[in-house]
Amino acid sequence: MIYVFPFADKKVSYARSHHDYPASDVFGCGATVVAPVRGKIEETRAVDSWVPKVDDPATRGGKYVSMVGDDGVRYYFAHLDSVAVQAGDTVEAGDQVGIMGQTGNARKSACHTHFGISWPCAGGEWAVRRGEIWPWKYLDAWKKGEQLSPVAEVAEAEAANPDACNLAMLAPSADNA
Repeated sequence: MIYVFPFADKKVSYARSHHDYPASDVFGCGATVVAPVRGKIEETRAVDSWVPKVDDPATRGGKYVSMVGDDGVRYYFAHLDSVAVQAGDTVEAGDQVGIMGQTGNARKSACHTHFGISWPCAGGEWAVRRGEIWPWKYLDAWKKGEQLSPVAEVAEAEAANPDACNLAMLAPSADNA
């Protein structure tokens, strides 16, 4: 399995924390977002359907790409300016999936890409997709060309939360997709 740093063409930065669940907001407006590993595109949203007055959690990511790597791990990129792939596409590590932007609830903050790592669920849901393990150590490794795999940590997190996908499907949302 080959892993690559999922941001290209621009210098980016990211924090070691996120507001209330494991994820990283990566800053570098206009950066090319690429697949970190070979895999299949699971879901995309090429239209920003977030409405500030409603603030539906399922649409906060704006334009997004969710992919499942050949390693079995789901990688999620949200707040994209544009989406370059469609559900069902196969991508190689380093293939463009989008461009960093400011869609969804990022419209009220800064241009960035929300990056989440989790396990795939059987149906469309938003709560697990957004991130279940802290991604910064993988970003650090991949940026240096190191081949650090999140597979074991994702499996541990999923085993510790066996009902997460089912609960996510039940989470209140006007658009649970």
